[in-house]
Amino acid sequence: MKQIKSTLLISVVATCFTVTNSCSQTTKPDSSTVLAVFAASTPCSEGTRPLPAIPANAACEFIRWNLTLYQNPKTFIPTTFKLTYVFGLPQQGTPGFINGGKKEEMQGQWSIVKERASNPNAIVYRLTDDKTGKTISFLKLNENLLHLLDTDGRLMIGSAAWSYTLNRMNNQ
Repeated sequence: MKQIKSTLLISVVATCFTVTNSCSQTTKPDSSTVLAVFAASTPCSEGTRPLPAIPANAACEFIRWNLTLYQNPKTFIPTTFKLTYVFGLPQQGTPGFINGGKKEEMQGQWSIVKERASNPNAIVYRLTDDKTGKTISFLKLNENLLHLLDTDGRLMIGSAAWSYTLNRMNNQ
């Protein structure tokens, strides 16, 4: 009976080791999970055009943003982002663009920084594009809202019709 228990114990330990080992090999240390998805429609202004590199001569009245932030699932440290944006002229009577607009994408690394002189405790999400090294920054207003910052780190100022705030689209 002792021999059966010992054999069973060894078998269970070996199985646990195999399962643990195979799981650790299939999980990449750099794999990420979605932290949040944010979306917005903003004006295509002199202040916003340079951020995602929209040419100054492009026919553009508004930008539709879709930002996905990824994090390390174990440490919760920011990893990568994907920013998809469409810009162009509005299609009258619809929420869309004439001829579908022009779709672009940025991907890269993002980080959390505390750098605002006006509020040292402010949390800023800084996105750095892998291809160009260009950065875009957002002030975290709360868990559900990010506000676009200009190239000098100041809040972009909207109007009664437009805002520069991205809203969270996925649940926490």
